[in-house]
Amino acid sequence: MELIVKTEVEAMTIHYDIETDGLYLQGKEEGIERGIEKGIEKGIELEKQQLVHKLWIFQETSLEKMAFLVDLSPERVTEIILAHLQSKGLSEVEATKTIAAYQAQFEPK
Repeated sequence: MELIVKTEVEAMTIHYDIETDGLYLQGKEEGIERGIEKGIEKGIELEKQQLVHKLWIFQETSLEKMAFLVDLSPERVTEIILAHLQSKGLSEVEATKTIAAYQAQFEPK
């Protein structure tokens, strides 16, 4: 009996190539487009981070001006610099103090 059922089930098997299905192809195309968009956004973010690092190295521009030039919020610029300083070995407290001292130079006297 088992052999008969197995033979019947195999005979009823439907073979379907999903890669030719319209909905599958549409979803695949949309997924590729989303992936490209995310890649572009990530590339732009990396470029902005590199520009913030360069502006930081010059030590001539306030954080607000950096944010304006790079089109980021001042908070995001501070986060980038904080991460940069920590990657250079400073603790979070030391990095925060360094940023505060730097910013103090640009405050009106």
